[in-house]
Amino acid sequence: MLISSSPSRFVLSLALVGAGACAQDRAPVAREARAAQPPVETRTPVVQVIADGVVFAPRMTERFLAASRKKRLLVDIGRVDIAKLDAEQLATLRRVSARTGPFAGVTHLRVRGSWGEETDSIVGYDVWNGRAVAVLAASPGADSLLKKNASLIAVATRAVSTDSLEVPAAPVKQASATTSAPVKQAGAAIPPPPPVCVRDSIAPQMQTRVTTVRDSLQRWVTDSLRSPFIRFAKAATVRGEAALGCFGGWRAVVVVTSRTPGFEWNEERTLLVAPDGKVQTARLRDLRLRAHESLLAFDADGDGVDELSTRGLATRMGAQSILKLDPATRRFARFASGFAWESR
Repeated sequence: MLISSSPSRFVLSLALVGAGACAQDRAPVAREARAAQPPVETRTPVVQVIADGVVFAPRMTERFLAASRKKRLLVDIGRVDIAKLDAEQLATLRRVSARTGPFAGVTHLRVRGSWGEETDSIVGYDVWNGRAVAVLAASPGADSLLKKNASLIAVATRAVSTDSLEVPAAPVKQASATTSAPVKQAGAAIPPPPPVCVRDSIAPQMQTRVTTVRDSLQRWVTDSLRSPFIRFAKAATVRGEAALGCFGGWRAVVVVTSRTPGFEWNEERTLLVAPDGKVQTARLRDLRLRAHESLLAFDADGDGVDELSTRGLATRMGAQSILKLDPATRRFARFASGFAWESR
């Protein structure tokens, strides 16, 4: 029994010696691997608070809402869920916004607003009413309006520099002896150019017609769209507004809303008014926002057709919203939104 067990002990001893040698060989390799790894970034408590309490808009977002607040032109870039920021946290948030926000590496924005179109530079970042914002250096014209505390609304996009783009030269057409320019026949009828929508010129009859349509729709909503519950019917208020602008084949939008303060009951109706006074029904589709007021029309994308700027409302929340009209379906859909707020 002793003779048969001695080989097993010898094999076991060899296995232990081999394992120890392998462990000694792997130790320098493991140390080198740990040394090659980058150091783990340690967050200070202030940075951790900002990381947990700020949500920026996605990098792929193309359009941002800009608005005037306290005589400054601000662009909404995200949400801040921190009740109160001290000086150190605010400074950290500004640095984080510049480095990792949606405008990281961007210096200029293209702004199309109710006052016109311009390219503004980003001069800093701040917090406004629970929103992370970028501060713009407005043009002299817009700055004069800001100093008068005017209400400005706009859509901001990232400005693309065209300095480095090479524009190919247009090919020069050589004159040919076999071709000649078409000769205009005498007396040929030239079709008139399409009518141009002049936003600053509204006929008095059109203004009167829009007012009549608004009042008529408001009376119909008051009389016909009533809650079946008496408590909600008594608490509901009806509000009607209109915005004049260039909406393709229409010159005005009329929106009438009936709602209770807590949005237990809500109905909204929209009409488009043509230059000849005819009306057609339309619809506002704005996700969670169910009522709209403070209407304003302006061209937010430069296509010649105005968008509708509104103050959208819902249950314990609201936001500034810009809606774009689809002439084929006569529906306004969300084009840009920002400066949302919530009440708890």
